[in-house]
Amino acid sequence: MMQDYVRTNTYQHAMLVNMADFSGKVVLDVGAGSGILSFFAIQAGAKKVYAVEASNMAQHCEALVKANGLADKIHVIAGKIEETKLPEMVDTIISEPIGYMLFNERMIETYLHAKKFLKPNGKMFPTEGHLYVAPFCDEALFQEQSMKPNFWCHTSFHGVNLTSLRESAFEETFKQPIVDTFHISSCLAAANKYPCDFLALNEQDLYVIDVPLMFTITTSGYIHGLAFWFDLAFKGSSETVWLSTSPMEPLTHWYQVRCLLQSPVYVHQGQNVSAHLTMRANSRQSYDVEISVSHPGTSVKSTNVLDLKNPYFRYGNQVIAPSLQANEVSPTEQYYASNGYHTNMVNTKPLPAHEQQVQNLANFTAVSISGGGPPINPGSIPSVGMNSHVNYRTSIGGGLAPTNFAQPAMAAASMGLSNQYMIGDYVAHSSTNSARH
Repeated sequence: MMQDYVRTNTYQHAMLVNMADFSGKVVLDVGAGSGILSFFAIQAGAKKVYAVEASNMAQHCEALVKANGLADKIHVIAGKIEETKLPEMVDTIISEPIGYMLFNERMIETYLHAKKFLKPNGKMFPTEGHLYVAPFCDEALFQEQSMKPNFWCHTSFHGVNLTSLRESAFEETFKQPIVDTFHISSCLAAANKYPCDFLALNEQDLYVIDVPLMFTITTSGYIHGLAFWFDLAFKGSSETVWLSTSPMEPLTHWYQVRCLLQSPVYVHQGQNVSAHLTMRANSRQSYDVEISVSHPGTSVKSTNVLDLKNPYFRYGNQVIAPSLQANEVSPTEQYYASNGYHTNMVNTKPLPAHEQQVQNLANFTAVSISGGGPPINPGSIPSVGMNSHVNYRTSIGGGLAPTNFAQPAMAAASMGLSNQYMIGDYVAHSSTNSARH
């Protein structure tokens, strides 16, 4: 995850442009891991950082702190935040508690629990999370998943009849959320937004996330399921910085997520379609995801129940450099606005559990979207091979190298990276030879 350029650089940028929230302050890093966010807080002027980490990564974090001469400023605490006692209240809480579909891994609950240490009017980085949901059409994906269980159609596999398991195999395949990326044009309507204000939410609000949805269809076609992505807002005293996993933005290690319906639903342009999302927290640090799509006033309805803990990873690749800009509006909403859409007013306040709603970014006009595939950040994507006709290099396993970016100087300047080769890089010197460093 540290090699996810968009993620890591956005966190650092959000802190450095909001030094007023860190300079001379006491900071709590929840789920510190390697401690990278704690180091960023010190770079932004923090007086002291409590880095709390429950796993054995805590000892490695402490080793990094000592090696960088910051043992007097970064205090590593091995343990769960729920069982930790701090000697003082903190001014700012930082964390990277995000999983697929925003809520997977249930780390946000721990992040919210940490507010017991936050001073009144303290800051949280990130401050808000916006989950976006849109109906999508992808016949190839649907057929790909539908064909997988056909192995179990064998009536004599080495003399054994497998057909009794075909139905179970189908259900198991469709229970898997698809973690990949897609072109925004595959979405048949503008997304609905479900806002979460981390400063106001409680842990209990995330046990059952119940989201009614309504879409105005902009393109006729089959709805094969619901697509999900999220934007994070770092609302500092000086600037608001956004980290987006939108299909219109450079790809992160979170990608996007698509949940298939068991049966497609055909819809017409201009038609209003209702849908529903329910996420139920389970004991496996994840969620059972229930989705449905229906035509209001008819019996047409398709549903599915998926296991977010067991996704299917389906990747592609393309390189594009991210752009870091301060903006009060999320990248997703900027995209819709730039294409002539008019969004409804957005309520960023959290809603009580019994009144949970979504903001419907409806009443849009369909637009024609051209161009290549989705933008993918090289810090997240493993290489798929070398092009024998082009001299370039790419990183294996997501290793960062500034020359992966369209603007190497920008990457090197913002991340403090060297333009030299990095561990794990494959370098093509010509069409006939390559070397690994």
